[in-house]
Amino acid sequence: MGNTRLKTAILIAGPTASGKSAVAMDVAERLNGVVINADAMQLYAELDVLTSRPSRADEARIQHRLFGCAAACEAWSAGRWLEAARAEISTTWQAGKVPVIAGGTGLYFKVLEEGLSPVLAVP
Repeated sequence: MGNTRLKTAILIAGPTASGKSAVAMDVAERLNGVVINADAMQLYAELDVLTSRPSRADEARIQHRLFGCAAACEAWSAGRWLEAARAEISTTWQAGKVPVIAGGTGLYFKVLEEGLSPVLAVP
């Protein structure tokens, strides 16, 4: 049998101020990982303080993706996040690292695990 390697991803979900970010950074540090945001508000660049987004020191220590990547005037849906998250997860795996997906938006975890229902075009 060939050398097959399972692609692993770690999911860390929970309510605001429950310590998800610290756990995600610890896990990413131990497993050579990249922290990928799964919090709808932390996507927005202008909401860094309001959402307790990782500090510049945190981002220098561990790679972070999808944090502050959108302007507040941009609309992001679960579908748009899923597309971006899948791309980041794939890039992380290609780099030989472990994606550590952390956040408090339950819908993001649901679509990541189950996908989205197809929507038929309206005639």
